Amino acid sequence: MKKLIKATAITLTLSLTTLHAGSGHSHDDGHGHGHNHTQEKVKKSVIEKTANQKLEKLVENKKINKSWSNISISNMKKKKFNSKNEWVITYNNNQIKDKNKQTLYVFVNEYGKVTGANYTGK
Repeated sequence: MKKLIKATAITLTLSLTTLHAGSGHSHDDGHGHGHNHTQEKVKKSVIEKTANQKLEKLVENKKINKSWSNISISNMKKKKFNSKNEWVITYNNNQIKDKNKQTLYVFVNEYGKVTGANYTGK
């Protein structure tokens, strides 16, 4: 009985040690988990692709009319918001009757993350 208790205690100790492995691990293939919190700015082409994907998601989720699904980017420029640069990607859709909603703006930060979308550009 003592041997069984001792074996169980050792097994339990070893399994807890394995489960509690620290975050300081590395991968030999060069792919980490992003523990280094520095981000790299992405190319303009990635920003365009990200904005187009956001547009399609808005259509897919029925947040905007399906007529937006074939609209191309009409303008793309960097703008400073709260001391940070973001890309403002503009889409124009003349099929929308409400003139205030004919222009859609998608905002993407320099690292490729969508930060918002609206009809005002602000």
